Amino acid sequence: MRARSLMIDLAEWIAIKDWRCDQAGAALLAQPSRDFASTVLDKLWKKVVKGGNNLTDLYEEARHELRISAKKLRYAAEFFGPLYANKRETKRRNRFLVAMEGLQDQLGSLLATAPDMLSKLDLTNMAGAEDLFSADDKERLLHDAVDAHDAFVDTRRFWR
Repeated sequence: MRARSLMIDLAEWIAIKDWRCDQAGAALLAQPSRDFASTVLDKLWKKVVKGGNNLTDLYEEARHELRISAKKLRYAAEFFGPLYANKRETKRRNRFLVAMEGLQDQLGSLLATAPDMLSKLDLTNMAGAEDLFSADDKERLLHDAVDAHDAFVDTRRFWR
């Protein structure tokens, strides 16, 4: 029901075109699409960079928020990617997306650890549960996630 209402409201908003009449809407329409895309991508990129600066000291919830931010950046990069279509930009975009995928994968592995999953399923007291995962494994996954974040930060932004 809410999705249907949203779609109707969105269609009405687009059809009425009030958003074109105000100053902010007019400025947005006049802005080149690459400038808009660069602004959006920069904002998302900064959030991922800042969010992962102290990855080893973050609580699980903050790591999860970082993973969500990385996912948003990746989706935005894929969406706006066609605006950056020359050969050099395409190569840089592909390298950037590979680094993004690596970061997301490592954060996913870190967050989906056996103890966390067993706890969520209320299976931590089952026989053999403690053998599934060790503190060394969690430490290795955390180290891998930090390395993936560093690689992501070192990868050139294709929109700049």
